[in-house]
Amino acid sequence: EGGCYAKTVGLTREKEPEIYDAIRFGSILENVGFDDMTGEVDYDDTSITENTRVAYPLKFIPNARIPAKVEHHPKQIILLTCDAFG
Repeated sequence: EGGCYAKTVGLTREKEPEIYDAIRFGSILENVGFDDMTGEVDYDDTSITENTRVAYPLKFIPNARIPAKVEHHPKQIILLTCDAFG
């Protein structure tokens, strides 16, 4: 893969500095609220949905392994899931 996809609800530089700093020209924000006059994004705004996201190229993350691949298959895969109740 050549990119990342992350949740942005409640995002701050203090909580997730690499994700926060990856949001720049070339990133795509989904379902986020922003100020019409300044363009400033409000990551705490959940008026549209709590499922706010950002997509950005892997190269926006410092020290990322590019290309993001290895020569072997994984031995374990962990899948994080959630149902309607949390």
